[in-house]
Amino acid sequence: MGHTIVIAVEPGTAQRVARVGGELALRLDARAVLAHVQVEAPFFSARGDRERDRHQRERRGRAVAHAASAALPAGVVAEERVALGGVVSGLAEIAEDEEATLIVAGCRGRGALATALLGSTSRALPSAAPCPVMIVPPAPVDRPRPFDGAGGELPTMVAGMDGSTEASAAVRFAESLAAAMDHRLVVVQLREDAGTRAAALQGISESEDARMIVIAAEQRNGHRLGLRSLAARLPRLATCPVTVVPYGTPTALAD
Repeated sequence: MGHTIVIAVEPGTAQRVARVGGELALRLDARAVLAHVQVEAPFFSARGDRERDRHQRERRGRAVAHAASAALPAGVVAEERVALGGVVSGLAEIAEDEEATLIVAGCRGRGALATALLGSTSRALPSAAPCPVMIVPPAPVDRPRPFDGAGGELPTMVAGMDGSTEASAAVRFAESLAAAMDHRLVVVQLREDAGTRAAALQGISESEDARMIVIAAEQRNGHRLGLRSLAARLPRLATCPVTVVPYGTPTALAD
């Protein structure tokens, strides 16, 4: 079975995410699915009003997906899926239905306030997703670097490792992904708190000119951590996509 990349698009990040997700699909020879979820229509007393609102939301959703398709790299033709409901749960359901290898989503900003506001989709999605989630941060010029090297050198992927079961699984996924993408993998041992680890990983990724960072969706006593976790902090610092691997999802790419 081939790979499927679900590219989660929403206003403000759609073009950037479509470029990255489309390029990843090319690199992995994968199907691309542009997915947009509109928040479910509120309750209306009249059935006709409710249906009109649903149709309007569906039209807006199709417009978002269609605009994102124009940003896909040459040679990528993506299917488009629009759903109504909760954004995080809707994207997770689409990914499960499509048997996705990876979800690609975006985040909008940096800084402490952005960390709090990241939450709606990019922070919450790894906790609900049936597969790893790549979070595309705002690049300095909003033009992410391609997943290839310069001058014939292999591009680099960085993975964080702290000895936990979750991190070990994320590293196994990174090894599989690096092999599939023909990337050099650098595994970084992490020993400090989440804030220090985020800065350390970002510094190493810059020095290595990394095209991607892979980390685990951390858990403690069976519950994934919130705003203080590495997965919440790193995307607002990173200048390359951050792939968050939820524990229990596949750790190797299917052939």
